[in-house]
Amino acid sequence: MDNLVSLDGLFFSRVFRVPDYQRGYSWETRQIREFLEDLEILEDNRYHYAGTVVLHQTHSDSTQKDAEGKTYLHVDIVDGQQRITTIVLLLDGICRSLAGLSDSADTLSGGIQKNFIATQDMNGQPLFKLSLNGDTDHFFKNSVLAKQPGVETPQITSGRRLAEAKQQITDYLRDNTRDADTAEEWLRSLHHKVTDLIRFTLYQAEDEAEVGVIFEVMNDRGKSLTDLEKVKNYLLYASNSLDPHKNLAKDVNDAWSKILHRLMVADLISSADEDRLLRAHWLTHYDPQSRRWQGSRSVKDEFNLRKYKGREQRATLLNRLHTYTQGLRESSVSFCDAYSPYRPDAFASFAVNPKTRAEVKEWSAKLGRVGVIVPFLPILLAMRERWPEEPNKYLEVLRLCEVFAFRVYRLKGSRSNAGQAALFHIGYELAHESESFDGAIARLEWELSYQCGDREFASLMTPEHQQIREAYFWRRGLRYFLYEYETDLAFGQGAPPKVTWDNLPRDLEDTIEHILPQSIEERPYWRDRFGEAEHRRYLHDLGNLTLSKGNSSLGNKPFPEKRGEFGTDEYSYAGSLLYLERSLTRWQDWNPSAVEERRNQMIEWGRKRWSVDLS
Repeated sequence: MDNLVSLDGLFFSRVFRVPDYQRGYSWETRQIREFLEDLEILEDNRYHYAGTVVLHQTHSDSTQKDAEGKTYLHVDIVDGQQRITTIVLLLDGICRSLAGLSDSADTLSGGIQKNFIATQDMNGQPLFKLSLNGDTDHFFKNSVLAKQPGVETPQITSGRRLAEAKQQITDYLRDNTRDADTAEEWLRSLHHKVTDLIRFTLYQAEDEAEVGVIFEVMNDRGKSLTDLEKVKNYLLYASNSLDPHKNLAKDVNDAWSKILHRLMVADLISSADEDRLLRAHWLTHYDPQSRRWQGSRSVKDEFNLRKYKGREQRATLLNRLHTYTQGLRESSVSFCDAYSPYRPDAFASFAVNPKTRAEVKEWSAKLGRVGVIVPFLPILLAMRERWPEEPNKYLEVLRLCEVFAFRVYRLKGSRSNAGQAALFHIGYELAHESESFDGAIARLEWELSYQCGDREFASLMTPEHQQIREAYFWRRGLRYFLYEYETDLAFGQGAPPKVTWDNLPRDLEDTIEHILPQSIEERPYWRDRFGEAEHRRYLHDLGNLTLSKGNSSLGNKPFPEKRGEFGTDEYSYAGSLLYLERSLTRWQDWNPSAVEERRNQMIEWGRKRWSVDLS
């Protein structure tokens, strides 16, 4: 308990930095609300314990003086960054709210700014008391904390959460200071609670390896450590035992900095995303049998220190750990490109062929739209690593993966693990150079023929098949099928689609329009053309469905009204931005024969679109 300190004590003579290997700001509305509620119920004569803060001084000479000659020690925040960042945001809000209330309030506001936000260094430049990791530090200082925020908007999730946290705190302070007579008193009380009554246990780590061990058991986010964090901590622990020069620890910290940065830029911020990266890398390079994957435990068992005895074996283990670290770092590039292909730097190694690189990005996006990427990750990772500057090879595999994904997982409706064992082994053997490119293509085609060969594919793409009529409407593949058809119609007009995939509503009910409406009661136009049995038969028929952005406005109107006329202001098929809707104007009337004609056209198009020569 001798290490208990207040916020004043914690900030005294220290300047904080969140190291780059840490994840970005992750607190959301709930965590901030609970923190503010804890302060509300805190009595003025009571203390509030806010957990442990772990600091690490990276260099013995890491000091800096302010304009008044006061010396500050630069320290990294190992544990506690979310709490400290949120407190700085709150104190910044209190500082702004106090300004202008009175002379004494202005004095207190200036003190908060100087002690907890920023002062000036010897050269008259801002000396910020808290610096975040490189991903968000500029946004944090120049937009979130700035007196006059710039035009910069958050580019990654952690930046967006910082902006949202600032707004939530601003709203909270505004709501509690509406009464001008009590505003200053309330703000002073809140300041007292934050700076004097909050207590932390302060622990200062001695070296980087110890940092990793501590980080494994202490988590400032109030959530369980992710497997990615556990793996990093084990590597740092191994470094402490194997590497007196701490080169492995430096490599690990640098690799995790790059990995987390890539994941954040690609908006892959969940623990599930991190787990997928770990798993994909493991299946590709270490063991393709997914049933044996046990998360971080698999990594620890593979590199268990007890298995390596003697100097030579330990040197071998150290080399293997370096290889694993570098491999995971490289895999994160391919992983993020697969999930976020439209980033400017995605598939940078294919820049030598801009046209093919653009095709790779588009087909990667298509695979993402199908919604089944995981089974193909080992193949995609291995292809990038083995042929990093041959985009044509990657594109050929990618197109085949997209056909496989649609035919097997969407049209046929197979479980997402169908064929995975074979796909994972292909990726593993590609990575270990025991399989050629042509051999991998042949094996991928063979597995496709086994899971959904040409004959089965043709039978699924028929009017009589249930999946194309009723059940198909509720399947995720329908939305993708229709958008691909939309894309083809657009290119047939010599233009890209006017409505992007991301601009379509996510809810199927808001995206899919029934031309023949679901309810035709008291609708003479529809009742004259479709009897009860025909309504049931054709309602969810593929030929009766279209993408739409305004289906609620068309509703149950007669087809001529839905069809509309070109050049009118009222929303109609004729005036739609979607080529799929505009193509409906070729029919003057909507009846069973029109549904069948359109459906047959779409089925024939689909057969060609996802055909593969499997002879």
